[in-house]
Amino acid sequence: MALRSTPLPLPPLSQAGPAAAPGSGEAMPGIRRLSPADGPGTRSFGWPSDELAFLAEILRAQHVPAALIERLNARAAMPPRGRPEQRLAIALGAHFRFVALDDMLRLPALLLMGGPGAGKTALAAKLAARLDPRRVLVVSTDTAHVGGLAQLEQNMNALGAALAVAEDSAGLRAAVAGASTRTVIIDTAGVTPGDEAGFARLAAFKEAARAEPVLVLPADLSAEEAVSSAVQAAGIGAKLMVAMRLDLVRRAGAVLAAADAGPLSPVAASLSPHFAYGLSGLTPEMLARRLVAGALGPAG
Repeated sequence: MALRSTPLPLPPLSQAGPAAAPGSGEAMPGIRRLSPADGPGTRSFGWPSDELAFLAEILRAQHVPAALIERLNARAAMPPRGRPEQRLAIALGAHFRFVALDDMLRLPALLLMGGPGAGKTALAAKLAARLDPRRVLVVSTDTAHVGGLAQLEQNMNALGAALAVAEDSAGLRAAVAGASTRTVIIDTAGVTPGDEAGFARLAAFKEAARAEPVLVLPADLSAEEAVSSAVQAAGIGAKLMVAMRLDLVRRAGAVLAAADAGPLSPVAASLSPHFAYGLSGLTPEMLARRLVAGALGPAG
């Protein structure tokens, strides 16, 4: 699979008071100190005197696990001096294996998996919207979720794309066999970490469709929840990850934690609730901008 990836604005964290320029003690135009991170007993954002410590503080404010912060900082220490977001982008690109959204869409079959309410049905529609409607087949295996199935049917009708329903792995195999040269996107029921029967069912679907599993990860999970989801997804062969609801969160720590734990390749992020829009490819540069913008904002 060819690898690559690309820009994503993030609402700034709450701000307070002007910051000193690193190592100078003087006010730095356009930059303010950050207020403390969310939660009781957390430390406020320190304004370090060197770039690497500064990047570590940005990642800590984004709730990135400490061990991952150390590894990313080690990567950021290697390139020449540059703007913090440039050094962070290089570190992210060296540590994670990004995959381009278009490359993922060239795969013959995608199995979307994740917890209840993760956004799998929404992502199925968003992916279908990026393809020729005559050359895509969406298959729902989540037959117990009547409301989700009705919404998916409505979205596919709007797109002019085909929709099939499969109750089990045999039904899915038959649906895929009849898809001819169409790209098959498979929506599945939500499975939580620890649900062995649920993951066994997903593994059977994967084999029946010869599909590439894709973890659908809500960006608003805690880092611990994200890691659990990533590890179990990787256990049935998942290598790709799409972040949902990234437009609704300040912190991307869960996305980085999941990609690191899988390990999983970041592919794309949803930036809009609309079923046909708002899916953007993830790149090191995009994530770096979001992480830095989440810690710093313009003076006002």
